[in-house]
Amino acid sequence: MQSLQTPESLALQTLSSLSLRLSRIEHALVGTSLLNPQNTSTPLSLHAAKINHRDHSIRARLSALEAALARLANHSKPVHDLLSLHALYPEIFIDILPSSQSPPSGGLTVEEKASIVLSAAPQVQGVTSQLVSLRDISVPEVDVSIKLIELQPRIDKLVVMQEVQGREMAELRRRSLKVLERWYEVGVEGVNECFAEWDERVGKCDRVVRRREVEMKGDGNESGSGSGEEEG
Repeated sequence: MQSLQTPESLALQTLSSLSLRLSRIEHALVGTSLLNPQNTSTPLSLHAAKINHRDHSIRARLSALEAALARLANHSKPVHDLLSLHALYPEIFIDILPSSQSPPSGGLTVEEKASIVLSAAPQVQGVTSQLVSLRDISVPEVDVSIKLIELQPRIDKLVVMQEVQGREMAELRRRSLKVLERWYEVGVEGVNECFAEWDERVGKCDRVVRRREVEMKGDGNESGSGSGEEEG
Protein backbone atom coordinates (compact mmCIF):
# COMPACT_ATOMS: atom_id res chain seq x y z
CA MET A 1 0.00 0.00 0.00
CA GLN A 2 1.45 3.31 -1.09
CA SER A 3 1.92 5.99 1.51
CA LEU A 4 -0.04 9.18 0.98
CA GLN A 5 1.98 12.23 0.01
CA THR A 6 1.95 15.09 2.44
CA PRO A 7 1.12 18.60 1.19
CA GLU A 8 4.71 19.66 1.85
CA SER A 9 6.20 16.87 -0.27
CA LEU A 10 3.70 17.56 -3.04
CA ALA A 11 4.63 21.24 -3.00
CA LEU A 12 8.34 20.38 -3.15
CA GLN A 13 7.76 18.12 -6.15
CA THR A 14 5.82 20.90 -7.86
CA LEU A 15 8.65 23.35 -7.22
CA SER A 16 11.18 20.86 -8.59
CA SER A 17 9.07 20.45 -11.73
CA LEU A 18 8.83 24.22 -12.12
CA SER A 19 12.59 24.55 -11.68
CA LEU A 20 13.19 21.95 -14.38
CA ARG A 21 10.81 23.70 -16.77
CA LEU A 22 12.45 27.05 -16.10
CA SER A 23 15.89 25.61 -16.81
CA ARG A 24 14.65 24.23 -20.13
CA ILE A 25 13.18 27.61 -21.06
CA GLU A 26 16.50 29.28 -20.18
CA HIS A 27 18.42 26.87 -22.34
CA ALA A 28 15.99 27.29 -25.27
CA LEU A 29 15.91 31.10 -25.16
CA VAL A 30 19.29 32.37 -23.99
CA GLY A 31 21.40 29.33 -23.18
CA THR A 32 23.33 28.76 -19.98
CA SER A 33 26.37 30.94 -20.66
CA LEU A 34 24.36 34.18 -20.57
CA LEU A 35 22.68 33.50 -17.25
CA ASN A 36 25.58 31.71 -15.58
CA PRO A 37 28.67 33.91 -15.45
CA GLN A 38 30.74 31.05 -14.02
CA ASN A 39 30.15 29.16 -17.30
CA THR A 40 29.04 26.05 -15.47
CA SER A 41 26.68 23.47 -16.83
CA THR A 42 23.95 24.26 -14.29
CA PRO A 43 21.34 26.81 -15.41
CA LEU A 44 20.61 29.84 -13.30
CA SER A 45 17.20 28.54 -12.26
CA LEU A 46 18.77 25.48 -10.71
CA HIS A 47 21.37 27.64 -8.99
CA ALA A 48 18.57 29.78 -7.63
CA ALA A 49 16.63 26.70 -6.55
CA LYS A 50 19.57 25.41 -4.51
CA ILE A 51 18.88 26.75 -1.09
CA ASN A 52 21.24 26.78 1.84
CA HIS A 53 21.09 23.55 3.81
CA ARG A 54 19.86 25.58 6.76
CA ASP A 55 16.81 26.81 4.81
CA HIS A 56 14.87 24.19 2.84
CA SER A 57 11.44 25.79 3.30
CA ILE A 58 8.92 25.98 0.50
CA ARG A 59 8.82 29.76 0.78
CA ALA A 60 12.58 30.01 0.20
CA ARG A 61 12.51 27.77 -2.86
CA LEU A 62 9.54 29.66 -4.27
CA SER A 63 11.35 32.97 -3.74
CA ALA A 64 14.42 31.56 -5.48
CA LEU A 65 12.34 30.50 -8.48
CA GLU A 66 10.70 33.94 -8.67
CA ALA A 67 14.12 35.60 -8.57
CA ALA A 68 15.38 33.30 -11.34
CA LEU A 69 12.32 34.10 -13.45
CA ALA A 70 12.89 37.83 -12.92
CA ARG A 71 16.53 37.53 -14.03
CA LEU A 72 15.45 35.52 -17.07
CA ALA A 73 12.93 38.25 -17.96
CA ASN A 74 15.73 40.83 -17.77
CA HIS A 75 17.82 38.83 -20.24
CA SER A 76 15.01 37.75 -22.59
CA LYS A 77 12.57 40.20 -24.18
CA PRO A 78 9.97 37.51 -25.11
CA VAL A 79 9.79 36.39 -21.48
CA HIS A 80 9.50 40.00 -20.33
CA ASP A 81 6.69 40.68 -22.82
CA LEU A 82 4.92 37.48 -21.84
CA LEU A 83 5.04 38.34 -18.13
CA SER A 84 3.79 41.86 -18.87
CA LEU A 85 0.92 40.42 -20.90
CA HIS A 86 0.09 38.04 -18.07
CA ALA A 87 0.06 40.92 -15.60
CA LEU A 88 -2.32 42.95 -17.77
CA TYR A 89 -4.59 40.18 -19.07
CA PRO A 90 -4.34 37.10 -16.83
CA GLU A 91 -7.65 35.73 -18.12
CA ILE A 92 -6.18 34.79 -21.50
CA PHE A 93 -3.81 32.32 -19.81
CA ILE A 94 -6.63 30.40 -18.15
CA ASP A 95 -7.45 27.10 -19.84
CA ILE A 96 -11.24 26.98 -19.56
CA LEU A 97 -11.67 23.59 -21.24
CA PRO A 98 -9.20 20.72 -21.49
CA SER A 99 -7.64 20.20 -24.87
CA SER A 100 -9.64 17.00 -25.36
CA GLN A 101 -12.91 18.87 -24.77
CA SER A 102 -12.09 22.06 -26.64
CA PRO A 103 -14.47 22.73 -29.55
CA PRO A 104 -13.12 22.83 -33.09
CA SER A 105 -11.80 26.15 -34.33
CA GLY A 106 -14.68 28.43 -35.23
CA GLY A 107 -17.20 25.77 -34.21
CA LEU A 108 -17.22 24.38 -37.77
CA THR A 109 -17.25 20.77 -38.79
CA VAL A 110 -14.78 19.23 -41.22
CA GLU A 111 -17.37 19.26 -44.00
CA GLU A 112 -18.11 22.96 -43.48
CA LYS A 113 -14.40 23.79 -43.52
CA ALA A 114 -13.96 21.76 -46.71
CA SER A 115 -16.83 23.61 -48.40
CA ILE A 116 -15.28 26.96 -47.44
CA VAL A 117 -11.91 25.90 -48.83
CA LEU A 118 -13.45 24.63 -52.07
CA SER A 119 -15.48 27.82 -52.54
CA ALA A 120 -12.34 29.93 -52.08
CA ALA A 121 -10.22 27.78 -54.41
CA PRO A 122 -10.95 29.89 -57.57
CA GLN A 123 -9.89 33.04 -55.74
CA VAL A 124 -6.65 31.39 -54.67
CA GLN A 125 -5.99 30.34 -58.25
CA GLY A 126 -6.70 33.87 -59.48
CA VAL A 127 -4.30 35.39 -56.97
CA THR A 128 -1.69 32.80 -57.90
CA SER A 129 -1.97 33.64 -61.59
CA GLN A 130 -1.67 37.36 -60.81
CA LEU A 131 1.46 36.75 -58.75
CA VAL A 132 2.93 34.65 -61.55
CA SER A 133 2.19 37.41 -64.05
CA LEU A 134 3.90 39.93 -61.77
CA ARG A 135 6.91 37.68 -61.57
CA ASP A 136 7.05 37.42 -65.36
CA ILE A 137 7.06 41.21 -65.82
CA SER A 138 10.52 42.26 -66.86
CA VAL A 139 12.36 45.02 -65.07
CA PRO A 140 12.53 48.24 -67.15
CA GLU A 141 15.79 49.11 -68.80
CA VAL A 142 18.16 51.48 -67.06
CA ASP A 143 17.90 54.03 -69.89
CA VAL A 144 14.12 54.15 -69.49
CA SER A 145 14.44 54.76 -65.76
CA ILE A 146 17.00 57.51 -66.36
CA LYS A 147 14.69 59.22 -68.85
CA LEU A 148 11.82 59.06 -66.39
CA ILE A 149 14.01 60.59 -63.68
CA GLU A 150 15.04 63.38 -66.05
CA LEU A 151 11.37 64.10 -66.73
CA GLN A 152 10.63 64.61 -63.04
CA PRO A 153 11.40 68.40 -63.00
CA ARG A 154 9.08 68.94 -65.96
CA ILE A 155 6.41 66.86 -64.25
CA ASP A 156 6.77 69.00 -61.11
CA LYS A 157 6.34 72.18 -63.18
CA LEU A 158 3.26 70.71 -64.86
CA VAL A 159 1.82 69.85 -61.47
CA VAL A 160 2.31 73.45 -60.30
CA MET A 161 0.76 74.73 -63.54
CA GLN A 162 -2.19 72.40 -63.09
CA GLU A 163 -2.73 73.71 -59.57
CA VAL A 164 -2.68 77.31 -60.85
CA GLN A 165 -5.14 76.43 -63.60
CA GLY A 166 -7.34 74.72 -61.06
CA ARG A 167 -7.46 77.88 -58.95
CA GLU A 168 -8.23 79.97 -62.05
CA MET A 169 -11.03 77.59 -63.04
CA ALA A 170 -12.45 77.84 -59.54
CA GLU A 171 -12.42 81.65 -59.78
CA LEU A 172 -14.10 81.50 -63.20
CA ARG A 173 -16.78 79.19 -61.84
CA ARG A 174 -17.40 81.59 -58.97
CA ARG A 175 -17.70 84.58 -61.33
CA SER A 176 -19.92 82.62 -63.72
CA LEU A 177 -22.19 81.76 -60.83
CA LYS A 178 -22.50 85.43 -59.91
CA VAL A 179 -23.30 86.35 -63.54
CA LEU A 180 -25.91 83.61 -63.69
CA GLU A 181 -27.50 84.83 -60.46
CA ARG A 182 -27.57 88.40 -61.79
CA TRP A 183 -29.10 87.28 -65.08
CA TYR A 184 -31.76 85.33 -63.22
CA GLU A 185 -32.58 88.28 -60.98
CA VAL A 186 -32.73 90.81 -63.83
CA GLY A 187 -33.54 88.80 -66.95
CA VAL A 188 -36.03 86.34 -65.49
CA GLU A 189 -37.51 87.74 -62.31
CA GLY A 190 -37.35 91.33 -63.63
CA VAL A 191 -39.17 90.40 -66.85
CA ASN A 192 -41.77 88.46 -64.89
CA GLU A 193 -42.38 91.45 -62.64
CA CYS A 194 -42.64 93.70 -65.72
CA PHE A 195 -45.14 91.36 -67.37
CA ALA A 196 -47.14 91.19 -64.16
CA GLU A 197 -47.25 94.99 -63.98
CA TRP A 198 -48.31 95.23 -67.63
CA ASP A 199 -50.99 92.63 -67.10
CA GLU A 200 -52.31 94.59 -64.14
CA ARG A 201 -52.39 97.81 -66.18
CA VAL A 202 -54.10 96.09 -69.11
CA GLY A 203 -56.69 94.69 -66.72
CA LYS A 204 -57.38 98.16 -65.33
CA CYS A 205 -57.69 99.60 -68.83
CA ASP A 206 -60.02 96.78 -69.85
CA ARG A 207 -62.26 97.44 -66.88
CA VAL A 208 -62.34 101.19 -67.67
CA VAL A 209 -63.19 100.52 -71.34
CA ARG A 210 -65.99 98.15 -70.42
CA ARG A 211 -67.38 100.64 -67.95
CA ARG A 212 -67.34 103.35 -70.60
CA GLU A 213 -69.06 101.04 -73.08
CA VAL A 214 -71.81 100.32 -70.58
CA GLU A 215 -72.22 104.02 -69.88
CA MET A 216 -72.34 104.86 -73.59
CA LYS A 217 -74.94 102.18 -74.23
CA GLY A 218 -77.04 103.55 -71.39
CA ASP A 219 -76.84 107.07 -72.79
CA GLY A 220 -77.83 105.83 -76.26
CA ASN A 221 -80.91 104.05 -74.96
CA GLU A 222 -82.06 107.13 -73.06
CA SER A 223 -81.63 109.40 -76.09
CA GLY A 224 -83.56 106.95 -78.32
CA SER A 225 -86.53 106.74 -75.97
CA GLY A 226 -86.67 110.56 -75.63
CA SER A 227 -86.86 111.16 -79.39
CA GLY A 228 -89.68 108.61 -79.74
CA GLU A 229 -91.80 110.40 -77.19
CA GLU A 230 -91.37 113.73 -79.00
CA GLU A 231 -92.55 112.27 -82.30
CA GLY A 232 -95.64 110.88 -80.64
